[in-house]
Amino acid sequence: MLKKILLLLINSLSLSVCYAAESDASISFTDSTPSIVSVQSSASGVRAELLKSTAPRSYTVKKTDTVMKLAEMYLKKISYWSQFMGVSRFNATKLYPGDQLQILGVDGYKILVVNRGNSSSNAPAYEKLVPTARDVDSDALPPMSIRKLRSLLMKPTLVDQSIFESLPVVVAGGEVGQYMYTAGDNIYVKGLTGIDVGSQVSVLSKFREIVDPDSKESLGYEVRWDGTAIVDQLGPVSTLHVNNTVSQISQLDRVMTVAEPDIPVIVPHKLDQIISGKIVALYDSLTSTAEDNTVVINRGSRDGVDVGLVFDITSTRKIVDPTSNQDKPKYLVMPPEIIGEVIVYKVYDKLSFGLVTNSNHAIELYSVVQSQE
Repeated sequence: MLKKILLLLINSLSLSVCYAAESDASISFTDSTPSIVSVQSSASGVRAELLKSTAPRSYTVKKTDTVMKLAEMYLKKISYWSQFMGVSRFNATKLYPGDQLQILGVDGYKILVVNRGNSSSNAPAYEKLVPTARDVDSDALPPMSIRKLRSLLMKPTLVDQSIFESLPVVVAGGEVGQYMYTAGDNIYVKGLTGIDVGSQVSVLSKFREIVDPDSKESLGYEVRWDGTAIVDQLGPVSTLHVNNTVSQISQLDRVMTVAEPDIPVIVPHKLDQIISGKIVALYDSLTSTAEDNTVVINRGSRDGVDVGLVFDITSTRKIVDPTSNQDKPKYLVMPPEIIGEVIVYKVYDKLSFGLVTNSNHAIELYSVVQSQE
């Protein structure tokens, strides 16, 4: 009954609705605007309380938008985007610059519908819903920022400690007395073999061992990607020219060939089972972090974590029980509060790296995370 009411409302508002073809979202787009919209007929919507209070009732899609950005703008839990948009998968979303987004509400449920505003004057303003699949142009918005993904995939890296110690080592720089090197400097590397002059290598520095705070198990050995260098001359001690750095290179750093990573489509989703864990390390921070920063979670592929899984970040605080003896106070643990979200973008066996996509409080070390229900 809910679907029938919803379809009548959509048609009465002359909104373009059709069955969405199941295809992955492209990573590039142009200014062209197709005349039909990608909203699946099985749209069920989400509960009203899942919408942010700041969600716009209507919105025009911009060229700089991504599907992830829109999901964060509308929803408290981004893993519910598929239901909100009425598509079977996050990356089946087809949105284009100039599209008009509007929220419809039926019986407490909300659904996002799309009006293709730039159809020709001779074409109908809307297309009735029919049970067929239509081809959709491949110039849809990307799920996430490609630039951000490229940066994230290069930086946090787990390397076995014995492998790291066996890599060619930076022994000096081009200037006497110089101990830190950056883009434009020469560095000298011992033990570099099996590579040609002109090849590019990555420079890695020893960072930290990550240990589970509860089980005390070693989860992995993290190294930091400091930049890249080009091989100028090979020998017992080779000369390399540093062409890019994100942090300074120093003696005892290691070099290795690291291929440019393939940029995956990271699709936010939830699982049937609930996975709980902790943030066991922060990236470029000591005690707390916030949006657009990386955190390390003590759950990996062996626990069922995969790329795109969304976790809620929770905060639990203790207060002094005012009814207890204040000379020997007792403490009460307050109910957990959701303070942010993190989406996993790189998974190893025992741990995973995630990006904090939104937060309303500082995200502290050892905060509890739980996959969204």
